[in-house]
Amino acid sequence: SGGITMKSRNTALCGLLLALSAGISAAESLIPLPLGVKPGFSNLPVMYSMAEQGAKYGFAICILKSVFVLLTRGVTAFFMSLSGGTLSYIIMLLLYRKTEASLMLISIAGALAHNAGQLCAASAIMKTAAVFGYSPVMIISGCIAGAVTGAVLKLLLNAMQRDNNKQGGN
Repeated sequence: SGGITMKSRNTALCGLLLALSAGISAAESLIPLPLGVKPGFSNLPVMYSMAEQGAKYGFAICILKSVFVLLTRGVTAFFMSLSGGTLSYIIMLLLYRKTEASLMLISIAGALAHNAGQLCAASAIMKTAAVFGYSPVMIISGCIAGAVTGAVLKLLLNAMQRDNNKQGGN
């Protein structure tokens, strides 16, 4: 058979989504925002992959995005990315699979879990619990960023579904 297998298609799409996530992550790191808060749009390809391709592809992007952070920003940033990203992914996957929660709620929970993972990592790195004093900022920013990311993901999924319907599902 000369056609592209589903596994090949998913692998190629995973690579494209990883590149998109890494590119967004790099761009976000260059934007000076108040209190060091980042919007979290690099999580869009991870969430899309989780929803459309399945858990293993989304998790691969999550982990490989952290490796990209290691290569471009160093060990501390890697540890922060891996801690936040992994906890976020686990929470989002559980909510996505086990509940009827909206994409907005899943995204907000993911953003809050990401921030919690990063605070735990920062506490371990700095060997102090004082970093948890930053929690109110992280909770507020996580809710806002998660809501925006969830809304954008819903728009993307709806647009792609319309496009698939126009093409006859191919």
